[in-house]
Parts: sequence; structure tokens; C-alpha cells
Amino acid sequence: MDTAALHQLFADKGAILQGHFYRLSGRHTDWYVQCARLFEDSATAQTVAGELARRCAQYEADVVLAAAIGGVLPGFEVARALGLPLFYCEKRDGALILRRGFDLRPGMRVLVVEDEVSTGQSVREMAEIVRALGGEVAGVGCLVDKSGGKAPLALPLTALITLDAQHYRAEACPMCKQGLPLQNLR
Repeated sequence: MDTAALHQLFADKGAILQGHFYRLSGRHTDWYVQCARLFEDSATAQTVAGELARRCAQYEADVVLAAAIGGVLPGFEVARALGLPLFYCEKRDGALILRRGFDLRPGMRVLVVEDEVSTGQSVREMAEIVRALGGEVAGVGCLVDKSGGKAPLALPLTALITLDAQHYRAEACPMCKQGLPLQNLR
């Protein structure tokens, strides 16, 4: 699937919208991204995750690692498409941890899968877990890179869609100054 077709599919499913949006942080942004909309039906889930898996096969991973909650569904579908096991991290006391008996052994090559990447913080946290357990992050796959390709990861990143999403404090928002209506999507 080419980038234009993917972009259209994401837009048709309501996974990406361009406009003037209110974020829970109180900041305003020009892109709304909700990758969960891609997983409302299994055919779309298999299509987008299958494409991400195809593009990430080059990393030759032994296991897929995702972060709960947003990364679990894409991670599961990518792992299934690649025929790999899925491990996932969960938040405990504000930090990602690997639990539930997932056994990441030294030398394992790990494909980290996320729904969306902005700052890369959760990817960096998962990479630290992988390294601490003696594994190697082979690469990162995500559905949407909202950083415009600028997330400081120091890891190879494959994204289906790349957006340069802008974020503004409410009092400094140029879209507010232009009088564009503010949408509050949940």
C-alpha cells in the first residue's frame, strides 16, 4: 500500500483528522490522531498492521514488544503477521515495566511497535527495558509518526504515516488567532 492510500484509509476511518483540536494537556494541535479507530474492524486492523509488518520484516526480530494500552492491538497484529510472539509493557508508578511472565532473554532481537510516536518517550523506555535484559532493539515500527521524523530515538523507525503535528499553548495558538473553531474530540 502506498502512502497516499494509507493516508486516505486513516482519514476515512477517523484515525487522523486535520484541523484545530484541543488536547487533554490543554494544548492545541493541528492534527488529531486516534489509531484505535483502525482496530474497530478486523479487516482494517489486518490491512494496516500487515503493511507495517511487511515494512518492518527487514529488522529480523525474534519478538514484538508494545506498550499498553495503545500499542497492544497494533503490536498483536504485527506480531501475528510476522509469526512472532508479542510481549507488552504496562505502566506501574508512572514507568513502563515488563511483567506477566514475559521472558525477554539476552540476545533477543526486539521490534518495538507503537500506535503513534510524538516525543519517543515510551519507545526510549521500552528500549531501556530491552537493553537491561540483554536484548537488542532491532527497530521501531509505528502507525503514525507525529514528530515529522524528528523524534529523538537513535533507533531505526518505520512509520506508515508521518505528520509534522504542531502543538501550541492555548494563549499562543495561531489557529485561535485566525478564528478557527476549536474541536474537542475524545
